[in-house]
Amino acid sequence: MTFSCEPDNSPRCQGAPGRERPTAAPTRSGPQLVTLRDVARRAGVSISTASTVVNGRDTALPIRDATRERILLAATELGYRPNLLARALRGSRSSLVGVIARDIGDPFHIQVLRGIDEVAKRREYRLFLGHVDYRPEVAAIYGSMFEQSHADGLIILGDLAGGDTPLDVIADHNRYVVGVTDRVARRRVPGVYADNVRGTRLALDHLWDLGHRRIVCISDARTADGRLRADEYRRYMSERGMGDLVRVHHAAQPDPEPSYRLGRELFDRIDRPTRPTAVYAASDTIAIGLLRAAFQAGVPVPEGVSIVGFDDIDAAAYTVPPLTTVTQLGTEMGRIAARLLLDMVEADRSPSEVADVVV
Repeated sequence: MTFSCEPDNSPRCQGAPGRERPTAAPTRSGPQLVTLRDVARRAGVSISTASTVVNGRDTALPIRDATRERILLAATELGYRPNLLARALRGSRSSLVGVIARDIGDPFHIQVLRGIDEVAKRREYRLFLGHVDYRPEVAAIYGSMFEQSHADGLIILGDLAGGDTPLDVIADHNRYVVGVTDRVARRRVPGVYADNVRGTRLALDHLWDLGHRRIVCISDARTADGRLRADEYRRYMSERGMGDLVRVHHAAQPDPEPSYRLGRELFDRIDRPTRPTAVYAASDTIAIGLLRAAFQAGVPVPEGVSIVGFDDIDAAAYTVPPLTTVTQLGTEMGRIAARLLLDMVEADRSPSEVADVVV
């Protein structure tokens, strides 16, 4: 004989003594959605009280610690997860953050994402990630999707083709936006970026002090950072009377293959008088391609050619020889960007009230 009663032991039963009733077959398979009503019933409180506690909202009426503990325990035991979209539709924060990444294959951007995720988790936010592969129209689509998903804010990782236009479109529809490594000067939204001028001069000072004068630069012209670093290289060489030796080559990143092919051309004849004795690579992935090309051409590094990169990606310490590079502290840049954005969201600060951070 089977009796089925409410979990709170209320007298409403579906069976009664002396009356057999077989257990009903479930109407649907799979895990059942746990609602706030279930949590309230398990804890023996009203739905509004349960909602206040699990959503961490302030209330004018004090709730006893024992009651809070009972509600949280019930939510844990039942496996309750708040409906973030419904919360956003009611006007509260959704605890969702969108990240629009220029290229998730970029090892430096992976470092930045690590820092963003670290801070988001600590502050109980969840990330949505969109990969645009340099295409501004895809970025606009993701911006619209994140808006419809009621994301609390957006982080733009890396600059997008089209200059400020795609950023302006996203900022028009999303109140809280922060950029990372996507600019060389103040734009419409606040951002976190490296001092490209200082970083380039650090790299070139190192090569110059080693006695190098035939220094070439290899950069990615698709990115604002790459163009700025190449421009600063030209300025540096011209300031020292070496304008006639300026050579800028372009190789796409983050794939090392284009710079590897270019390196084979640069290092093909070790005895060529015009062969560069040093290379300033505007990213570490470019530098890694050059290291392989030098090895296959029989040009020892650094005895035959010095190579300096820019980024300090995780793999830089494990190349042979270990890559000399300018660090941008990618993970820390991600942390700073996430803190900027979440502080804007939680304090309702407009972009004009938030200053850029130069690392």
